[in-house]
Amino acid sequence: MEGAEGRAGSSPDRSGTTRSELSGNAWDVVQARDVTGGIHFHHADRALGQSPRQLPADVRGFVGRQAALDSLDDILTRGAEGSQTVVISTIAGTAGVGKTSLATHWAHRVTDRFPDGQLHVNLRGYDAGPPVTADQALERFLRALGVAPGAIPEDTEDKAALYRSLLAGRRMLIVLDNAAAVRQVRLLLPGTASCMVLVTSRDRLSGLVARDGAHRLDLDVLAEDEAVRLLRDCTRGHRGPDPEPELIQLARLCARLPLALRIAAERAAARPHMPLSELISDLQDESSLWIALSADEEDDSDAVHTVFAWSYRALGGDAARMFRLLGLHPGPDFSVHAAAALAGVSTVTARRLLDSLAGTHLISASAYDRFQFHDLLRAFAFEQAVSDETPEGRKAAVRRLCEWYLEAMAAAAEVHDAQYADDWHVHPARADLPGLPDVSDYERAMAWFTVETDNLVAVSRTAAEAGLHEVAWKLPALLRTPFLDRHPVQGWLPMAEQALLAARRSEDLLGQAVTLLGMSIAHRQAHRVTQAVEHSRAALAAARQVDDAWQTIAALVMLGHALRLGRRLDEALESYQEALGIARRLRLRLWIVWGLIGRAEALLDAGAHSEARQCVAATLRQLREDESPGARSECLWVEATIDRETGLLADADRRIGQALHLAYETRNVIYQGQCETEFGRICLSAGRAEAALAALQRAASIGRLLGDQAMEGTALDVTGLAYQALDRPQEAVRFHRLAVTEFRELGDDWQVAGALENLATALDRTGDPSAASHRREAVGILRGYTDSRARALCSAVMARLPAG
Repeated sequence: MEGAEGRAGSSPDRSGTTRSELSGNAWDVVQARDVTGGIHFHHADRALGQSPRQLPADVRGFVGRQAALDSLDDILTRGAEGSQTVVISTIAGTAGVGKTSLATHWAHRVTDRFPDGQLHVNLRGYDAGPPVTADQALERFLRALGVAPGAIPEDTEDKAALYRSLLAGRRMLIVLDNAAAVRQVRLLLPGTASCMVLVTSRDRLSGLVARDGAHRLDLDVLAEDEAVRLLRDCTRGHRGPDPEPELIQLARLCARLPLALRIAAERAAARPHMPLSELISDLQDESSLWIALSADEEDDSDAVHTVFAWSYRALGGDAARMFRLLGLHPGPDFSVHAAAALAGVSTVTARRLLDSLAGTHLISASAYDRFQFHDLLRAFAFEQAVSDETPEGRKAAVRRLCEWYLEAMAAAAEVHDAQYADDWHVHPARADLPGLPDVSDYERAMAWFTVETDNLVAVSRTAAEAGLHEVAWKLPALLRTPFLDRHPVQGWLPMAEQALLAARRSEDLLGQAVTLLGMSIAHRQAHRVTQAVEHSRAALAAARQVDDAWQTIAALVMLGHALRLGRRLDEALESYQEALGIARRLRLRLWIVWGLIGRAEALLDAGAHSEARQCVAATLRQLREDESPGARSECLWVEATIDRETGLLADADRRIGQALHLAYETRNVIYQGQCETEFGRICLSAGRAEAALAALQRAASIGRLLGDQAMEGTALDVTGLAYQALDRPQEAVRFHRLAVTEFRELGDDWQVAGALENLATALDRTGDPSAASHRREAVGILRGYTDSRARALCSAVMARLPAG
């Protein structure tokens, strides 16, 4: 009963023709009136149409590395001349040596060689937080390639297989930055010689070279003349020509590491009238101090840390404080607003301080108003936060950051669903934090969520680790709906488990109820009936214990939905009825509406048409004009289905038209697919098989877009019935077989049984004797159900079995 936002494509008029109103990508369109050929459903078209361009911006002022660039060019050329293996170049080298800069710069030089796009991921192998796993990287790549969240497999190996399938025959560049181990990389290798993979790592990744044929490119520090050139380029226009011997000395103090050289050059450029010799003297003093304090024996590491400390100590007090507090941010990048919350300053002040830090190369801009750290600088900033901030100061900063993200997410969630944050008791703990992002409409809210997803996940974990229990359960609760619209269920459930633990540690029964209810919805969305029922019951117990009527009603309704999915219709009806009793007593009108709709659908599932129609009528009496178009669309869909099943086809056609109009008007993609499927059934019942095919193709495309196998499988099955009506049984057989496969993968035995009977009917018309075995399997399934519709179907299928 939960809608999903999206964009509409075309909508039918009531004559059965199609009026096209296309916006965005038209990736699965069919024009149908008189069908003389076949309608074909191609499963990967949309994904194959995606050409992601994920490379970061090219490196400004890139210097030297000609030999390395030539080597990469040579590897690419040799691979293009017939190599039958994936071409992998592993760029290995010490921290700060410029591996990422080289990979990014070279990738931009050769984009024309990879017309199908470029994929990029920072595997964060050396960051303070957890690295990006191969499973997480595969999910990101699959989404970038156009795979819908619900269509991404749960198993990592299955993800990798789908990823390889989508890259087969395509010319793409895959950049895997900051890998710490081979296990992060191996599953991300495509299985086609037309792609190239570029890996950067501090490790030599010998297993990748030995087993996968990677070409390793070991990157050393810059040559002395290149290091001097980099210093000159970075200071040109800011200061006069510096003496060559002093530039050489500065380059040596920086160990000729590009990261350290850029920071030193920026400091020199900011002091145009100070002789370079004085800056060198300062750096030498800092070096002596660092060596005295450090037990690290690696010269390169000493040099880069010396430059960091030298630059950090030159910052003003406010900028230095901002820098070290940013080391506490757990995500991959941060916005001006988040930095303001972390430091407890205004956004104007935060922007000024961040620009100052970016000017000294201690952070870098990743997008407008967004910044990121080099992993070495993040670690250095964290060290300074530990040494220069009190434990209380660090704790207060983390609290401000977590509460800011909670407040911002609540604002975005309210745009997604106006009553969401308040109704689910997940409004923020504070309202006096600075600088909320602009989430004034749906597009802005979801754009903010998309950019901040990784940070929101990281902050959720940080809140739990910091003992901020309320934030730790509220943030995942707010994340659930937009996250599950865009990611597979298994990505959110670990956050939910963490949230549940936080709620239990703080003995927060309300938090437990909200979290368990969200877990029930997530499992139901993944078609896991047993888990959905269990979590609904646990949520109900917690809600009753805390005596929260709203949560109790919600848990009862969601329990009803889960039971209905498992076709335990009598139990579902009892759950809905109990929810309705509480909602009516407390006059919670919208919960009365959703309880009645759930009850109506359970009665419809059981074939109790009269009682279902009465529930719909009662629902419509509760709804005010122009209120809850989703509920109104659902009521119209139920009535249209009842009309079709009782032979009132004109009424069915009128009502499904109204439901479709509402679904497309409100951009509710789930309702669009549901109503298109019913429109196809109605057209088929009215003898308009051609119009039915067009509607069912739209429904199947929507199901595929959403990753909703149940929706797609149903559309495929009814498409088979349409081909039977057109006397094309061979094509019908193919579609019914596809539907059976979809339903088996879902574990939906009820739908399997129906599709098997439809397949058997089509096989009968081809003279295939295997029809009887499919009917016997269907009967075996149907005997496990006790409702009247199941008993009637079982009897009908048995009557078609051959005697004996």
